Amino acid sequence: MNQDLRKERAAASFNPELLTHVLDGSPENTRRRREIENLILKDPDFQHEDLNFLTRSQRYEVAVRKSATTVEKMRKFGIADPDEIMWFKKLHLVNFVEPVGLNYSMFIPTLLNQGTTAQQEKWLLSSQRLEIIGTYAQTELGHDKAIDRFEYLEYELPNLIPNYHNGSIMS
Repeated sequence: MNQDLRKERAAASFNPELLTHVLDGSPENTRRRREIENLILKDPDFQHEDLNFLTRSQRYEVAVRKSATTVEKMRKFGIADPDEIMWFKKLHLVNFVEPVGLNYSMFIPTLLNQGTTAQQEKWLLSSQRLEIIGTYAQTELGHDKAIDRFEYLEYELPNLIPNYHNGSIMS
């Protein structure tokens, strides 16, 4: 821990550990978050390269590899709870854009908040398990966009066969 931070915490008029429990939701959540953080910090697969000297293609390859490693490790460590996934990704992907980020930040929340029961039954569990990787597309009404021709591609792994869907985010 940073020495300045350690000094400030020691001088606080309250117990910083109690505040940590409040922010995490409970002492058990704090314990579990720290456990997940330690798994990442001690795992050589999560050591970060210096991306500053890589080409765009090389950075993309690193991002894909790290995303695949993230999925493998989450499964290996039994990390499935949304809060635990957030803790895991937050520490592992600091200052790092990852290819499957929209699955968690846009696709799943949109599915939960706007999807029908049938859509949630079809897509939610498989997107949370990363059996599929969802994304999100949006166009602005009234800005000369061809809404009636809006399409998106769905790629079915492992063959990457495109399927075209018209008119909605989820079919």
